[in-house]
Amino acid sequence: MKQAEKNRKSREHILTHAFAEFAAHGYAGSSLNLICADGGISKGMLYHYYPNKDALYLACIEKLFAEMTDWLSARICIPDMTVKQYFAVRMQFFQQHPAHRQLFYDVLMYPPAHLADRVNACRTAFDDLNNTALLAVLAKEKLTGRLSTEDAIRQFRAFVNFLGVYIREDATGDAEQKAGELLDTLLYGLIAR
Repeated sequence: MKQAEKNRKSREHILTHAFAEFAAHGYAGSSLNLICADGGISKGMLYHYYPNKDALYLACIEKLFAEMTDWLSARICIPDMTVKQYFAVRMQFFQQHPAHRQLFYDVLMYPPAHLADRVNACRTAFDDLNNTALLAVLAKEKLTGRLSTEDAIRQFRAFVNFLGVYIREDATGDAEQKAGELLDTLLYGLIAR
């Protein structure tokens, strides 16, 4: 095996175990020692590829957003999609990738302050896709008279942040169904008019 292939496999092995650790415990609660122990990785090997916890965490965040963006891009058809369908596709991704769900909502709710700019840079392509999809979907809908499209997008972002806490802390296993119910409430309200 060539050295470049060995390096790629070593990086991938480290990243797999780090991703699981950060997803389970967040940045603050994660330990490089546990990553090494769980993966049978020497500290020297870890530091050879990732100089510190920050670099390893950012590599996991880059992986998270790249994989989410690629997966969603392959499955959404923006011109034909409704708001509910768009969020259903996102929830389908999280059903199939539970560690991604945990890490995604953890980074939304509890990003390490000292890495905020670099985390935001990792999510640029995801945010662009999300904004494009929401703008296209909302352009087909009739918003209430008092809301602009920008207001609606801002409220969707607040909804996603709230949903992050809700899903991250949900222990019943039916978080996706509950998320759909919450989305219905956001879209159609609690009180009939």
